[in-house]
Amino acid sequence: MYNIFLVEDHPTMRQALVRLLKNEPDLTTCGEAATVPEALAQIPACAPDLVLVDVSLAEMDGLALIKRLLAQNPHLLCLVVSGHNEATYAQAALQAGARGYVMKGDPPALLKAIRSVLHGELYLSEAMRETLLMRSEK
Repeated sequence: MYNIFLVEDHPTMRQALVRLLKNEPDLTTCGEAATVPEALAQIPACAPDLVLVDVSLAEMDGLALIKRLLAQNPHLLCLVVSGHNEATYAQAALQAGARGYVMKGDPPALLKAIRSVLHGELYLSEAMRETLLMRSEK
């Protein structure tokens, strides 16, 4: 059983993520936070296997939160779950230390991303992988 911590400021989306994870036999929610201070206070005690982080948070963006979390625990796995276009944020998310970027609203892709990251892989959509590969070849 993998413990997942959610950092999402929209209650409806947070509840949808909890419901999605509840239906998976190998995944469970060990905690959730709507704000950066809540996340920073709760995550160490929860000791999650993975933290799902939204890019847009009130006090600080999710990428800055990931950097802070990884400064405290370099082995923590973080996955960005966002409604923002991945072409805009995916590369920055990886540079911040996230192990992947997945768009909200696609439950099968989200579950695939979670399992990929938990198994030591990076997760990006095929389109984003191709975009980053093209950028690196220039």
